[in-house]
Amino acid sequence: MKSTHAYFEAVMIYDDDTIRRMFKTEYYTYEKLRLIGRYVLAIALVAVALLARIPTIPQALCLMVGAWLFVTPDFPSKVRAEGVIQHRGGQKSSVTLTFDGKAIGIGNGQMIPYQAVDCLIEDEKYYYIFRDKQTAVMVPKGGVTVGAPETFRQYIEDKTGKKFGTNKNLMNMNLRDVIDLIRYEFAQRKQRK
Repeated sequence: MKSTHAYFEAVMIYDDDTIRRMFKTEYYTYEKLRLIGRYVLAIALVAVALLARIPTIPQALCLMVGAWLFVTPDFPSKVRAEGVIQHRGGQKSSVTLTFDGKAIGIGNGQMIPYQAVDCLIEDEKYYYIFRDKQTAVMVPKGGVTVGAPETFRQYIEDKTGKKFGTNKNLMNMNLRDVIDLIRYEFAQRKQRK
C-alpha cells in the first residue's frame, strides 16, 4: 500500500541476516535486566567453580555453564530468530515503508502513529523503530528511496520526540552505568504498565 502523501519511503528486505539482527537488537533493547542476570549468574557459577571446594564433576559443570552463559549472552534472541527463519524456510521478503506527517505505514496496511513509538535504536546498517517489544520496523541506512536520506533520521526524531540511541555493550559499562541502567529499566517497565 503506497501513500501518495509520503514524505519518505523505504524498502526493507528481510532475509536470515536481517531477522537475526532484529531479534538481537530487540533483545538488547528490551531484555537488559535478563542480560544482566545472565552475566551475574555466569560470574557466580565461575566463582563457585574456582573458589569453592566441591567435587570435580560439579566444579567442571559450574565452569562450563558459567563460561557458556558468559560467551553467549544473546542466546535467547538467537533461538527466537532461528525459529522464525526455520518457519520462513529461508525465503526473502520485502516491505515498503512510508513515513508521512502522521504515521509510519507498513506494506501490510498496518500503521504506527509516531506518538506510539516507544524506542529508536540504530546500528551501523539500520534504524530500528520500536512501537513495543513485539512490533518494530527496520530501515536500511541510506535506503530511503523517496525524500532526502540525510534528513530522514532527524525527521523521525522530530516526529516521535525521541532520539536514536545505540545498545551499549555491558562489558564496557562501569558499576554506575549498570545501576543507572537498572533504574531506567524499572522506570520504563512501570511506565509501560
